[in-house]
Amino acid sequence: MKTDILILGGGLSGICAAWELLQNTSARVDLLRWGGGASPYIHGFCLPVGADDSEELFFTDSMASGYGQCREALVRRLCRDSASLPDYFRSLGLDIDTHGGAPRLIKSLGSSVARIAGIGNNTGPVMLTALRKKLNATTRYREHTNLRALELVKQNGRVAGVRCYDSDSNTFRTLSAGLVILATGGFGRLFPESTNSPDIGGDGCAMAYLAGCKMTDMEFIQFEPSAAVWPTALAGKSIITTMFYEGAVLRGGDGKRFMEECVPKDAQAKAISRELRRGNTTPHSGVWFDATQVPMSLWEGIYRTYRSRYLAHGIDIAKEPVEIAPAAHTTCGGVLIDENCSTGIPGLLACGEVTGGLHGANRLGGNAGLETMVFGRAAGLAASKLYTAVEELEEQTCPNRPADVDVPALRLRLEQLLRGSLGVLRSGPELQAGLCQLDALLMELGSHEGCYEKHRLYNDLVTARIALVSALARPESCGCHTREDSVAATTPYRIIVQQDQGAMTLSKESV
Repeated sequence: MKTDILILGGGLSGICAAWELLQNTSARVDLLRWGGGASPYIHGFCLPVGADDSEELFFTDSMASGYGQCREALVRRLCRDSASLPDYFRSLGLDIDTHGGAPRLIKSLGSSVARIAGIGNNTGPVMLTALRKKLNATTRYREHTNLRALELVKQNGRVAGVRCYDSDSNTFRTLSAGLVILATGGFGRLFPESTNSPDIGGDGCAMAYLAGCKMTDMEFIQFEPSAAVWPTALAGKSIITTMFYEGAVLRGGDGKRFMEECVPKDAQAKAISRELRRGNTTPHSGVWFDATQVPMSLWEGIYRTYRSRYLAHGIDIAKEPVEIAPAAHTTCGGVLIDENCSTGIPGLLACGEVTGGLHGANRLGGNAGLETMVFGRAAGLAASKLYTAVEELEEQTCPNRPADVDVPALRLRLEQLLRGSLGVLRSGPELQAGLCQLDALLMELGSHEGCYEKHRLYNDLVTARIALVSALARPESCGCHTREDSVAATTPYRIIVQQDQGAMTLSKESV
């Protein structure tokens, strides 16, 4: 199969990119969608339209939340392009929620003012539905739910397509494209406790790294502080942290508050993790999220989704506390891009959570949803100017072979080593031990060629290794990266990981 532009990832980043392309080119666009990624769980997004807000204040808050590690050009574009979103929504037949004739805004952790907007607290699904309806009405767009990309294919130094697995035929196929947009999302699902959906993995980062891209900020993994641990059916489902501005508090197993809750997510996750380590836990090894003081009008309004979720399991979160603990949520690092989504590799653009540099050491609440829209659209606009005629790759189809090792057992060991070494609280010895264990897993995995299960795990191991190497190379704590053996901070720097002649190399650049 060949196409003009191939988009890898069916979340909002990829979908927004596709719609921009169809509006600005006559190109044929194919999109590989194995799942919805994190986009179905986007409730709201930052929109600096309040009377006490501005683009400059939004920029200041975003940079501060990232501990100054953010790439200024990316943050500038995020803040600037947010202003066009109300018109963008109207073009899709959508409107953000209002109150008294003005946008309804709530305050996120880390923001100076209220600036989280939304569409019925269900922004992600609503937008995906609206955009897919428009996309599927065109003849130049095709969506493939049976193909999962596993490897970028280069020809003459340029990305010219992908190697993917076809679940319909249980074979591997080569797809040719004039340009590829990588929009595969983050790698938070590699952790055993995660808010991410099962379709998410480390494929995007691994493919980019193996194709020669620079990877940055991979040590910065944001843990959602308020992910459910009970009931089991809701494990990993997060509760929006804006409730802490509405009266919600955190309590240890003994029922006592142990922190000031209105702090950035990274600080909150650290405090909860330390409380768990002290053993002051709830019956299911969490802490209590007590939102019983949140006004009932909010439970019947913007927070009704959360109440309904728990009521379905016999728990009224508006009247009784629930058990939560940190879980891997947003990966702040990934492919190094510029403000036009260029990766530095000809034929390859990237957008969304698979990229690094925007959030720095800690993401501001509400910027994840905004990122998908702003940079998805930016990637589509850039691709409309960059794609070239397709140089068709040699079609290489081969059957999927069965795994010759116990892949689920190896994957379980990967999850356990990440929990023990790359969690909220880290140390040099734990990181080194995790790296040694991961290298042993790579050896045990053996050749992954021609085996879907093994190739998937190989990509996840490569991505996890980049993150571990990056975390080990940063001996001081910074944002989401907390070293319990932290040394004194030095001159700010960023870590870059890249493949050089088959070896993983690391360098540092000044901030």
